[in-house]
Amino acid sequence: MSAKLKMNFKAIAVAAAILSGMFSLGLAHGEVVQCGTTTCSSSFSLDFAGTTSVGTGELLYDATSGAISLNTDLGTTTGNVKTAGGGLMWTMGDGSTITVGALSGNADPILGFGLGASTTGSASTTGSTFGFTFNLPIALQGPINADSSISYSLSSFSAAGAHIAPVTGSNILSAFEVDTSVGGLTSLNKGVDVGSTFFFTGGPTPATQNSPVFTASNSFTGDLAYDLMTVKVDFSLSANSAVGLSGFVQQVAVVPIPAAVWLFGSGLLGLIGIARRKKAA
Repeated sequence: MSAKLKMNFKAIAVAAAILSGMFSLGLAHGEVVQCGTTTCSSSFSLDFAGTTSVGTGELLYDATSGAISLNTDLGTTTGNVKTAGGGLMWTMGDGSTITVGALSGNADPILGFGLGASTTGSASTTGSTFGFTFNLPIALQGPINADSSISYSLSSFSAAGAHIAPVTGSNILSAFEVDTSVGGLTSLNKGVDVGSTFFFTGGPTPATQNSPVFTASNSFTGDLAYDLMTVKVDFSLSANSAVGLSGFVQQVAVVPIPAAVWLFGSGLLGLIGIARRKKAA
């Protein structure tokens, strides 16, 4: 390799290292909110057919690492629930089922989920509505970048096909900053609501089709008064159908990069350019 090429590679490597370091200074995760024990918990609740809190459960997070998991101890749940496939399944009065299969992510915060619902055991000919509400303690302020994603695996057990749609508005997944104090701040939508209607008709039974992956991103200003990240998944599901949903919501605080850092970086890159020109001459 020629000396000139070596110089170019060194310049690129140095520039990449500088820029990487500068941009890494601009992102910061939140604190893992402490609870006084090694394992902390937060709540989630389920809605069905217009009735709220037909079942409840807990998500757990490690007080040190922040790693999130689903609490499958039935003593921490309410409703007609049992363990199923490593997760929890609630059976409604009409035979419909609601499943929280897995929770993952980190309390700093990112919440990943694997959920399910079925109307195959229901006598209803019109299907029903389902809702999940997850709460995760947070401690973030200032400029924040948020992202979300959701997709569905939809199954039909009748010749009519299957249909999933938002209950209200135009999205199935929504996320909020919540201040739980008395008289506190009004809840703030993160601006990453996502997940549209998906359906298919006819065909052989049973049949399964997968939706596109729906994603959203947004930036907003947070406040330490917001102490919960609330994630809601609400949808209607057609009769004789089942659906599995997976996705996540995450947010990262953006720490402004000091002007001195930018000046240092641009100055050093300038020196590299001068050195390369002298070498070329």
